[in-house]
Amino acid sequence: MKIDGSCHCGYITYSADADPERTSICHCTDCQALSGTRVSTSRSRRLMHAFRVLTGEPTVYIRLRRGGAKRAQAFCPRCGSSIYATSVGDGPKVYNPACGQDRAQA
Repeated sequence: MKIDGSCHCGYITYSADADPERTSICHCTDCQALSGTRVSTSRSRRLMHAFRVLTGEPTVYIRLRRGGAKRAQAFCPRCGSSIYATSVGDGPKVYNPACGQDRAQA
């Protein structure tokens, strides 16, 4: 399914191809701290070209996960909305956009 979304203030907009069955919920301490809640929800996109930022430029924070893996967390520099998380470095990317900011296209 095709989805489009934005941050809360609308500065960042994006488009993606999504598999509704690949929505995930995480309750690790990193996700709790990043979201300010007990759980974090996201949708996985398997291919680099399946997720596109259309307007705006997200700020990216590189965080260290337990075990030493690096993860890029993108958010809106104006309103602070979480946009996506992905791996660091070259190679194919799996984007995990934050749910709640996107909607399916009819």
